[in-house]
Amino acid sequence: MAWRWRQSTVAGKLLPHLSSLYNFALSLAGPSDAEDLVQATVLKAVEWWDQLQGRPNVRTWLFVVLRNAWIDLSRQRARNLEAAPEIDMVGDQSSTLDPEQVVVEREWAKEVRQALQALPEVYRTPLYLRDVEGFSYKEIAEILGCPVGTVMSRLARGRSLLRSQLLGQLEERGWQRSSKQRGGV
Repeated sequence: MAWRWRQSTVAGKLLPHLSSLYNFALSLAGPSDAEDLVQATVLKAVEWWDQLQGRPNVRTWLFVVLRNAWIDLSRQRARNLEAAPEIDMVGDQSSTLDPEQVVVEREWAKEVRQALQALPEVYRTPLYLRDVEGFSYKEIAEILGCPVGTVMSRLARGRSLLRSQLLGQLEERGWQRSSKQRGGV
């Protein structure tokens, strides 16, 4: 009976975070490994559940565990000389009924995904954690194991790189920025 109570408590605490964990895993490792990373994270959480009871923010801890699992996987792949997996940062955007808009949104999602993939991981991960998952700077610092100032710097640099890439793609397609936008106003 005690196991059922513990199991339902663990499940109740973990279930609200599974979708976010999966999306984060997708941003790090791509669809081929995302489920495995989430499974490893959940197993670790169940294993360490008694120690987690006193933690104020289990969500942050879960993201730390998932990121560490991804780092372990990446190191293992580097040792095996395997290629890095494809990253799928943007989901299906086909919720609208207008076929032309669906095509434009899918193409834009592809462009954004490519721009995000082109970013070095050191900038991509903080961007994802802040702009998609909504973590605070302090939580991101805890997840990444670095100072808050470093997180802020990486976010600023990553956003700047992403903006440059996306603007470059628009200009390649003949879109011209207005003089107001060029001046930064």
